[in-house]
Parts: sequence; structure tokens; C-alpha cells
Amino acid sequence: MLKDFNIAFSEISRSGPLTYASVTPEMMASHTLIVNTTPLGMYPNADAAPPLPYEAAGPEHLFYDLVYNPPETLFMRKGTAQKAVAKNGYEMLILQAEASWEIWNR
Repeated sequence: MLKDFNIAFSEISRSGPLTYASVTPEMMASHTLIVNTTPLGMYPNADAAPPLPYEAAGPEHLFYDLVYNPPETLFMRKGTAQKAVAKNGYEMLILQAEASWEIWNR
């Protein structure tokens, strides 16, 4: 989806090509949209968050967590502690459900 809007992004994962360990404070500062697409933050890992240099974030950042239960994850709390905006995935869940309903019930 980011590609559709010509938004440059870096994909970080445990195994690469870029790993969490390779994320520097400078990289974090230059990427103001941080999206968690992992299950970290959900039960049974509710006290887990991706290992990022959160201290490099600030009010210009948006932390978007696709996790929606719990409503506020550790990832989101670490972002808002740096004055970033945080949003969970609940709205996305609803929008996907509505789109699915339309597809299957036309």
C-alpha cells in the first residue's frame, strides 16, 4: 500500500534484509511513520515490543500498531512516551470487515 502512494519505506524484521539491530537513531528519526505488523504486544506477548531506538522518536512520529487488543500496546506506550502520536489497528480491522462484507454480500 505504501508503494501505491510512492511512500519510501524500510522493512525491518528479525532476519533481514534490515534487522532490528541495524536500526539506528538516525534511521528512526528519518522515518516518521513506524508501523508494527508483528504480533508483539498481543497475548501472550503483551509486554513485548519491537526492539527499536524509541528515544529517537518525537512529536513528528506516528506509531501505528496493527495490534488492536489490547487497545494500547507497549509499542504505542514507548512512542507516546517520546511525544509521538500512536494509533492501534482497531479501525483497520473494522474497515477490513466492512470491505469483506461488501465483497461477499453483493
